[in-house]
Amino acid sequence: MTRIVYFPLLALALALPLNLTAAEDSKELREQRQAAQKERQAQKNERSREINEATRAFREFTRELKTDYQEQARDLDTEFELRRVELKADHDARVAGAEADNQKKLSSLFMRPGVEFDEQTIEKLQAEGRAFADELFALRKQSAEEMHRERIANEQRKNELLTERDRMALDEASSLGLTGKYAPILATPIGGGLTKQEERWNEREKKEVVKLEKRNRKTLSAFRNGEKLRKWEIEKLNVDFKLTWDEKAELQALDSEQIFYNAMFMQAAQEENFDQQEFMVKMAEVNEKKKLINIEYRKIRDRNRIKDREKKKDILAN
Repeated sequence: MTRIVYFPLLALALALPLNLTAAEDSKELREQRQAAQKERQAQKNERSREINEATRAFREFTRELKTDYQEQARDLDTEFELRRVELKADHDARVAGAEADNQKKLSSLFMRPGVEFDEQTIEKLQAEGRAFADELFALRKQSAEEMHRERIANEQRKNELLTERDRMALDEASSLGLTGKYAPILATPIGGGLTKQEERWNEREKKEVVKLEKRNRKTLSAFRNGEKLRKWEIEKLNVDFKLTWDEKAELQALDSEQIFYNAMFMQAAQEENFDQQEFMVKMAEVNEKKKLINIEYRKIRDRNRIKDREKKKDILAN
């Protein structure tokens, strides 16, 4: 009976030192992991502090930089506006003279002695009236093109100025450490492998550095993409100008026709052979064509506006 009790007691006595050793090892590993975790958290806090300080310093620097260069850009705009006033006065004077000449020529067509408004005469008068209108339109377009070239030249000068500002801002951002990548602060194995908690830390940390770099890119976006955005906006000004004058060219032919019919109506309405009903039909047709042109170009502009909005987003997102 005594032997039966003795063996379990002996086994327990032999196992006790081993369990104590394992407990001591487990406690030591736990303390090492806790110390490592504390060190990682301290490094992460320090990184956040450095990034926040760098971001504040950058924003303060660029605030002063923007103010200085905006003043210079306004000076360029002022010079352009003064130049534009001079050009517009000169252009308006030339157009006014051409309009007066055109009106005189148009009036003379209908004031010729003995003129009869038969089909052949109307076609001839209409061709002459269209030629006068085309000359006037060409003069207006020439004036607008000259003004547009001045505007584009001013925008290009501003782009050069602001690109210089952008380079200075990016150099400052680089010196503050806002343009590079961040190495994740990862847990390393202690005692043979990572714990579940350490694995989750590493996953979060990898996502965190991506988020930090994305935030920095957003802070620097206006300076990184400024030149590209401004060049695109200049291209857009050229596209808009061409679209405007393409529309004006289509409308101009109808406007000249409408002016001709109005002048003819004033002069020939009392003639016996003047077909007033046919005249009203032609005027209605002209008005309908003008409305259709306006609708078509409005559709083009609306479509361009949507595309431009997405294009701007793409430029700023890079």
